[in-house]
Amino acid sequence: GSASRAPVVTPIPVYPAVREDLAFLVDESLPAAALVEALRSAGGVLLESIELFDLYQGDKIAPGKKSLAYRVAYRSPSKTLSDRDATRLRGRLVEAAAGIGATLRE
Repeated sequence: GSASRAPVVTPIPVYPAVREDLAFLVDESLPAAALVEALRSAGGVLLESIELFDLYQGDKIAPGKKSLAYRVAYRSPSKTLSDRDATRLRGRLVEAAAGIGATLRE
């Protein structure tokens, strides 16, 4: 029966997460999931979470384009991430996004 299965215990993270919002400009036809996939693989184990919080088209966005904004959190299991670590990770995400035609909105 199911009673014999041990509960899954997730250890409480010791080190703080670094959180930031990143907005990307993409072609209307690009699925948000494709961008998430690219960001996840670039962030690897340090990308703790990624969540789409805004999809925008219209004023100030070029026709045929959309803006996808994600809230991301980075966390290392072994240390507190420095600003340099976070900047490097962000760079990897931006590079991966560029690989599928997404541009970071400043």
